[in-house]
Amino acid sequence: MIFVLGATGKVGRALVPALLDAGAAVRALTRDPAKARIDPRADVVGADLETADLPALFDGADRVFLLTQGFRHEGAIARAAARAGVTHLVKLSTSGVHFGQTDPITRAHAEAEQAVREAGPAWTILRPGAFMDNRFAWLRTIREENTVYVPEGDPASALVHVRDIAAVATLALTTSGHEGATYELTGGEALTTEQQVAVLSDAIGRPIEYVEEPETAARERMTRMYGWPVEAVDGFFALKRESAAHEHVVFDTVARLLGKPPRTFPDWARENAAAFTYHYRG
Repeated sequence: MIFVLGATGKVGRALVPALLDAGAAVRALTRDPAKARIDPRADVVGADLETADLPALFDGADRVFLLTQGFRHEGAIARAAARAGVTHLVKLSTSGVHFGQTDPITRAHAEAEQAVREAGPAWTILRPGAFMDNRFAWLRTIREENTVYVPEGDPASALVHVRDIAAVATLALTTSGHEGATYELTGGEALTTEQQVAVLSDAIGRPIEYVEEPETAARERMTRMYGWPVEAVDGFFALKRESAAHEHVVFDTVARLLGKPPRTFPDWARENAAAFTYHYRG
């Protein structure tokens, strides 16, 4: 049995059906099964990792996909999984650990990685770069204003498709030979933010205005429009400052492991074009 934590997250939503399609028995964790949209073939479990009886929660599972909100409890969760007899942990981390970033998000992942390595079971670490799905943050302003606002100096990025991350996780969870491996995962090319907007414009079928704004304006927008707390905005900009020098770096891991090129940003844009056309009437 493979137990997927973070089953309703960006990667988890793609991972659960991928594992099921590969013939695995899957248990999926969510806080609220009534609201979660999880593949009905999975055994859906409702629990809060903050308060759950962890050894009981892992009973019957032998492999675990590990991702939790905030990452601070992943050491305790990994140790509880070990006590319950789990034999393999696959931890979703971030490429910032590879590059030695010291922002709070990356530090939390690095500490969780170490805890997973020390917990006892075999482990595999996945370190993706920025997700293509992060561009859903543009939904509101594209729908309402036909405009994308980005902070000045936003770097080129080798964005990775979440289904490619899920495919690598599926491979690590269902086949041997990945124990003790750490995989950096990116897409196959780095695109500037302006290039990404052009790709999305082409997929939608209309020009989208591209606007760079100072960090102060970007901070105000995140707080006002998206309701981000100050600490989340601070964490975002700390992460962006540290990743700017290497966000363009392309790793060949996806192609090497899956035997085919990673999905492209134009692929993603075509898949999701309808979502960006909903409100705008031009």
